[in-house]
Amino acid sequence: MLVHLYGFLQDDFVGRQIIVDDGQPVGTLSTQLQAWGPDLYPAASIRDAEITNEQGTLLNPSATILDSGLTPGALFHVGGARL
Repeated sequence: MLVHLYGFLQDDFVGRQIIVDDGQPVGTLSTQLQAWGPDLYPAASIRDAEITNEQGTLLNPSATILDSGLTPGALFHVGGARL
């Protein structure tokens, strides 16, 4: 099932709405969000990205979006070490 989520990239104050299949791995959220990020943050700018939910809980990148507890309208944050 498709769900809409709101993602925030580290050091970026603009959230982005993305629509994804709830069966895909959480780790793909990082790639997708960075690909649509501003020119200041090219797609490969965050390595070993950590994805957290709205409460700040670290999400398992290999878990599906459904299994991670992300529901339609949920917020997530992508951060980590810069290249």
